[in-house]
Amino acid sequence: MSTYFIFHVRIHDTEKMNAYYDKAGATIEPFHHEILVIDNNTEMLEGNMDLPRTVVIKFDSREEALRWYNSDAYREARPLRLAATEGYTVLVDGLE
Repeated sequence: MSTYFIFHVRIHDTEKMNAYYDKAGATIEPFHHEILVIDNNTEMLEGNMDLPRTVVIKFDSREEALRWYNSDAYREARPLRLAATEGYTVLVDGLE
């Protein structure tokens, strides 16, 4: 079953975010993934969320997604994203 990482964030430090991109990009390559969405114009239709950027990454399985997220390489990159943004990340399973 496919699993999706969904990031909703606001970037407040572009320099740190660019450093994150440089470092994080290579960390995901060994894992079966597909970047489905990178959008800076998220439009809320219901509820209350004021975070303009949405990123959705599809992985073959929850296990594969967590292997990437908890990998040593991504653990080194993650603090850059956390320092450069505010928001949240969720992991959800797709429908079979």
